[in-house]
Amino acid sequence: MKKNILLIPAVLLLHVACNNPEEKKTGTHENHLKQDRNEQQIKMEGHDNQTVKVLLDNGKKWKANTETVAGINEMSSLVMGGITGKLNAAEIYDTLQFTFKSIFDKCTMTGESHNQLHNYLIPLKDDLTKLKTSKTNIATLKEMHKYLLTFKKYFE
Repeated sequence: MKKNILLIPAVLLLHVACNNPEEKKTGTHENHLKQDRNEQQIKMEGHDNQTVKVLLDNGKKWKANTETVAGINEMSSLVMGGITGKLNAAEIYDTLQFTFKSIFDKCTMTGESHNQLHNYLIPLKDDLTKLKTSKTNIATLKEMHKYLLTFKKYFE
């Protein structure tokens, strides 16, 4: 009986915390990454099975904050190091993951540019997962590098 009395407030607290309308309204970076990619609308050209729609700002590139650009450049450099053999592909996963997380942590973008950045980053999260579990790391790194090069198509 005492266990039930303690369990009821815990369940109520969890229910209230998980149903916080303000968090649903504003969202978090983690929530963006958890979006079901099947809800996205088109396939990204040249990226296997990725259904993400990244749009330009009325034909213009989005303004990305300095930290985001630096993070993408760092990831690209790490990936190239893995492809050329200067870095062990299996060992660069942790650094890539850290850099990827840093892009989210340092993100100051808002509005539609923020949304488009998240649309762009979703496939990279999947590539990082593939890199961690793949035995063909070089192929995954080449795919990531090709995709990272498209950043400049959408952001400046």
